[in-house]
Amino acid sequence: MSDQDFRSPREPWDGYAQLRDDERDELLAKKFQQAKDQNDADYALALAAAVANYELVLELQPDTTHAERLASHARDLHDDAGSWMGS
Repeated sequence: MSDQDFRSPREPWDGYAQLRDDERDELLAKKFQQAKDQNDADYALALAAAVANYELVLELQPDTTHAERLASHARDLHDDAGSWMGS
């Protein structure tokens, strides 16, 4: 493994980096809704945090793109998942 591989951000799920911003957002929303339907707040929190953190790392790295709208949406979903009450 090269140093660059070691220091690169980890995708929230396999294939995430190859998706367009709109595809990322659509798949995030679908995965989040599935977690919500199953009342799985832990997974929803982890999912939203992983996307928001990945997008933030891209923003902080030089010469990369960052989807602020998607990161903002992921933060909103993270807040939503954190408000669920366990049964």
